[in-house]
Amino acid sequence: MIRRYAATQLRRAFGLNISKIDDLLYVGGQFRPAQWAQLHALGIRAVLSLQDEYEDQFEGPPAPRSLRLRVPDFYPPTLNQLQEAVAFIAAARAEQLPVMVHCHAGVGRASLTASAFLVAQGAAHGDAFHTIRRARPIVILNGRQLARLREWEAYIAAQHTTI
Repeated sequence: MIRRYAATQLRRAFGLNISKIDDLLYVGGQFRPAQWAQLHALGIRAVLSLQDEYEDQFEGPPAPRSLRLRVPDFYPPTLNQLQEAVAFIAAARAEQLPVMVHCHAGVGRASLTASAFLVAQGAAHGDAFHTIRRARPIVILNGRQLARLREWEAYIAAQHTTI
């Protein structure tokens, strides 16, 4: 785990700030326009940005699918934003389009949103976050973000009991 943590931190500082969760889901941080070619070469075809502070720029053709949900740094997405994000990820995956979920550092907002997607797929919030953390050991949720993930889990559970 320490080796993966160090490798992730080095990529974050000096390379492509991205971690593969599964064949269709990646979590990462902000990328420079010139890095889009590398992301595209990895197979990324959909980009979900949770940055309020910066709009993605693509050098060359942009991502076939992209969505920006403006979430201030250190805050969680709203429940409505999580619904929109999960729907975006699910739609891309249904078309077999690998999705990169990112925020500025790829630590809080992106890991919360990727975890929310896994919760919507049936995982418990703790298991979902640990799945993300195994692939990207630098992730951490602050108190507000963890509370939102728990709130999301309760929301999903209520949706399944009312359907």
